[in-house]
Amino acid sequence: MRGLFVEVLMTAVVVAACGSRRDAASGESTGGMTTGATTTTSSGTDPSMAETTSSGADTSSTGEDGTIDGECSIWLQDCDKGEKCTPWSAEADLIPDEVRCCPENANSVQPGDECVVDGYLGSCVDNCALGSMCLDFDGDSMGTCQKYCTGSAGQPMCEADEGCLIYFAGVPFCFDLCDPLVQDCPEGQGCYPDEEAPGGTGFLCLPTIGASPAGGLCWLLSGCAPGLICVTPDFIPGCNENFGCCTPLCDVTEAPDTCPAVDSSLACVSWYIGGQTPPDAAYQTVGACIIRPLSARQTGENQRKRRGYSVEARRGGQPRVGSGS
Repeated sequence: MRGLFVEVLMTAVVVAACGSRRDAASGESTGGMTTGATTTTSSGTDPSMAETTSSGADTSSTGEDGTIDGECSIWLQDCDKGEKCTPWSAEADLIPDEVRCCPENANSVQPGDECVVDGYLGSCVDNCALGSMCLDFDGDSMGTCQKYCTGSAGQPMCEADEGCLIYFAGVPFCFDLCDPLVQDCPEGQGCYPDEEAPGGTGFLCLPTIGASPAGGLCWLLSGCAPGLICVTPDFIPGCNENFGCCTPLCDVTEAPDTCPAVDSSLACVSWYIGGQTPPDAAYQTVGACIIRPLSARQTGENQRKRRGYSVEARRGGQPRVGSGS
């Protein structure tokens, strides 16, 4: 069946959480709506993280570690003095073509500071310090410096309470860990899941791109307004089958359930459905407002009903629910 959660920014895949508060440095999968490999969607009755939904051809070149290739290493920042290793794209899009050694600004600003992009996002020229890049999503040439992860794909490194996320189809950035039920991220960001595939994870403060409201269309996990999450159409009534739809996050312990107030067919379902263990105790009550997935028993009963109806219909008699053959 189709997965529940739409992918994080193009082909972004979480590498690891670096902080001790929500440590996933072992690389093991620990959560998500269902279990399964991070590059596929799982079958069955439980919702899973979604397949790739980005449009257009991906012309970027990535290495075996999933990060973008080029004349330098973002992890190592091994360019000559006065240069920094930065993603470059021939066009103003979110998919870099390669990484290049680009000029470092003599009056650079630090990660978290307001910054200036020369030309367009992807030009590789900005005033951010070595080891960081200016993220300008609205195209006004102004953005915020975001630092890259250090170390390697196998052992990514960020500060405590940060996670390393492969972003833009191959660029490793450090983002703050967060609480999705509190939404404790800076302005312009929301607390979103840090993985596109089943196998679950924690949550990171990511730039909000689009800010669709509840019920609105989305195709990026960070395309919903903070406090909402992008889910595949299977789990939201009336959702366009070609996109995802935004739905509220919720607390599974809250009573009464707040989801029916959004739509009577919705219920608050645990993010870590199917027995997965959250990477941190703080995430144990995190849920999403979706159409409640059928249990294995319900699915079996429905299959028997369909078989019974089919058999009796072929015999020309009245169907008897669950009669079987």
